Amino acid sequence: MSSTPASAADPRRLAFADAPLEPECPGIASRAIDLAGTRWAIVEYEPDVLREEWCTEGHSGYVLAGEVTYELADGGAPLRLTAGDGFSLPDGGGGHRGRSGPDGARLFLIDRAGH
Repeated sequence: MSSTPASAADPRRLAFADAPLEPECPGIASRAIDLAGTRWAIVEYEPDVLREEWCTEGHSGYVLAGEVTYELADGGAPLRLTAGDGFSLPDGGGGHRGRSGPDGARLFLIDRAGH
């Protein structure tokens, strides 16, 4: 993540292209920027990748390209998203994890404040 958090009240260009592409787990990498303590990220999934660990932190986002399906640990119906869909994943609830489609996925994510 960027080493200098900025205030959300300050005008600022968020240069994701300048942020390093950091691996998160096999087949998934992100470019992240810290804005006033909140992580904003472009997340890239390779084709047909399942994030193995469950995440219990909430996120809001937008699918830029491809397809991702979020499995819910509490057994709820999977949330299938394609390019152009926005989404919100709540904190807790047993967690969620994403699986990309056959062409991978590219997401814009904003973590909940404080995560």
